[in-house]
Amino acid sequence: MSDTPSTPAAQAAARPPFPLARFAIILGLLTAAGPIGIDLYLPAFPAIQQSYGAETGQVQLTLVAFFVALAFGQLIYGPLADRFGRKGPLAFGFAVFLAASIGAALSTSISALIVWRFLQGIGACAGMVISRSIARDLGTGERVARLFSLTVLVLGVSPILAPSLGAALIAVFPWKATFWFMAGFATVALCVIAFALEETLSPTNRAKNLQAAFVAYGRLLVDPHFLRPVLTGAFAQAGFFTYLAGSPAVLISLHGVSPTEYSLLFGLNAIALIGASQLSAPLLRRFLPGRIVGVIMSAYLVLALTLLAITLLRLDGLIITVALLFFITACLGGSFPITAMQAIEHHPKAAGAASALMGAIQFGAGALASIVLSALANGTALPLAATIAGCAILASAVHFLPRLAERA
Repeated sequence: MSDTPSTPAAQAAARPPFPLARFAIILGLLTAAGPIGIDLYLPAFPAIQQSYGAETGQVQLTLVAFFVALAFGQLIYGPLADRFGRKGPLAFGFAVFLAASIGAALSTSISALIVWRFLQGIGACAGMVISRSIARDLGTGERVARLFSLTVLVLGVSPILAPSLGAALIAVFPWKATFWFMAGFATVALCVIAFALEETLSPTNRAKNLQAAFVAYGRLLVDPHFLRPVLTGAFAQAGFFTYLAGSPAVLISLHGVSPTEYSLLFGLNAIALIGASQLSAPLLRRFLPGRIVGVIMSAYLVLALTLLAITLLRLDGLIITVALLFFITACLGGSFPITAMQAIEHHPKAAGAASALMGAIQFGAGALASIVLSALANGTALPLAATIAGCAILASAVHFLPRLAERA
């Protein structure tokens, strides 16, 4: 289903060129609110648990709350951005992120921290969903894939630096310093929105009212060209969210790595994410998107099942575990720009809603996987491996089964 009579390629050709590097930096910064909100405080999990006398599952819920908020909030920001433009909702979201970061830094209980983390997610998701809408405003097809891949390149710096920075902060200051840093980041983002970002949604492409913007969700939910890549990407990335929630306990508590060593291992996976994402645009020049994603999903499935097998056989040493997680993350980095481009390229007048619904489904899947992980937590690495394998199975099924049915 398409809400424009012209083809995406024709629309892209009609647009004047835009500075890819500049927008990649700005969109990477705006999108980084989510990863920074996730990654920066991961090395502090043991300190948070000790500080509040909390259980491992309770500390993991601070991350789950963030995921749930990212999923829920995007459904609101998408239509707002389609109706009122991109800058206003962006500024509001980062103001909420700023206030919630200060609240988290001042929290006195694990329950209060969970609440503030939820509000942080409500603010952070504005940058994540609206940055994708801005990309759609600027182009489509391979051009959007290139912008997405460059954004992932800029964005990839945060998973490399954030855990290392978090580990450095808690080595000198109490763990709450990680949230004061997030407050400073939100302040910088607000300045960028105010002074460096122009409005990209023209008045002619804006929804006539909020009702029309929300109605777009109904059209998207019955569009298989939207749902297939979104669900494929959602279940795939749910495996990465599982890694985010479960890796501190597995690597720090079970394998005995220090918070600093953990941050370095985490950065290794970010390198995999960045490197693989940069291959998406060149591959699109030679191969069909569906074929590329099919190869990636096949590799993801094999790697995830291998991780599960070695865990069941108790052969999951640190080196082989880190290696498998590295290549699993590479699969996710390679698939994201392509599935995101496939999902939103046919909806220029509902780019905010399409981006929001895509993000909501993806982070909803991530939150669900994290909840499953917390429920299965038993002090071993098996829940992490099993949940990642389940995500890989679902992602592969969504991608391959409709195609097999079409051939039958």
